[in-house]
Amino acid sequence: HPRLVPDVSSRYDGLGVGFAPYLQPPGPEVIRWTVGEPGFDTPRKIIDSAIKGLDAGNTKYTRGAGSMDLCQAVADYLLDKHQIETTAENVVITPGAKQALLYSFMITTMPGEEVILLAPSWASYEPMLELIGAVPVHVPVRKDNFHPDLDAIKSAIT
Repeated sequence: HPRLVPDVSSRYDGLGVGFAPYLQPPGPEVIRWTVGEPGFDTPRKIIDSAIKGLDAGNTKYTRGAGSMDLCQAVADYLLDKHQIETTAENVVITPGAKQALLYSFMITTMPGEEVILLAPSWASYEPMLELIGAVPVHVPVRKDNFHPDLDAIKSAIT
């Protein structure tokens, strides 16, 4: 029914554009790291580890912040390698960087605040910011080297 979701498609008009404008011919060969499309097979070690976990009965979702065993292992690692004391309860494991960024946006950004995004950026960053009420401000990187332009960043700050 069209009245149920009137503006959904218009909110996603920019999805999928990403780096395309920056890579028009002649352009470098690109390895696609997006949406599980790296261009090579999953390494055998990862496959074997996944099979081992499934065989051990690890077939259900973990708690939202990650399994306590893994969180404890990270806390132990931080203490052992970096002398940073923390507890498993203070460690959050995410299924990917995008979720970690969303959580970071949620705890550091108030509704109405502006967040500078270097463009091009991952297509979901803008909707994530809009979801939490923040205002994305796009600042293009230099086409010749993808480096940010400090003056452009400074002028985007309001």
